[in-house]
Amino acid sequence: MASNRERTFIAIKPDGVQRGQVGEIIKWFEQKGLRLVAMKLVHTSEELLKQHYIDLKHPGLVKYMNSGPVVAMEHHLWQ
Repeated sequence: MASNRERTFIAIKPDGVQRGQVGEIIKWFEQKGLRLVAMKLVHTSEELLKQHYIDLKHPGLVKYMNSGPVVAMEHHLWQ
């Protein structure tokens, strides 16, 4: 029997990392049925952030996201 698998990308922003909330955020997603399959602490480059947020015209967003490390995760929701 084949199962459907939905992949979800989740990023914990710099303020969440700086405030030590990574564990609580991961716990919340796992309680909702998401299974963590990959996680990496990264400091993204300004160039990557500009590409990622090209459609958003929020002033200061790139600077904010580049202000500290981000926890990038991939979760799977098994259905």
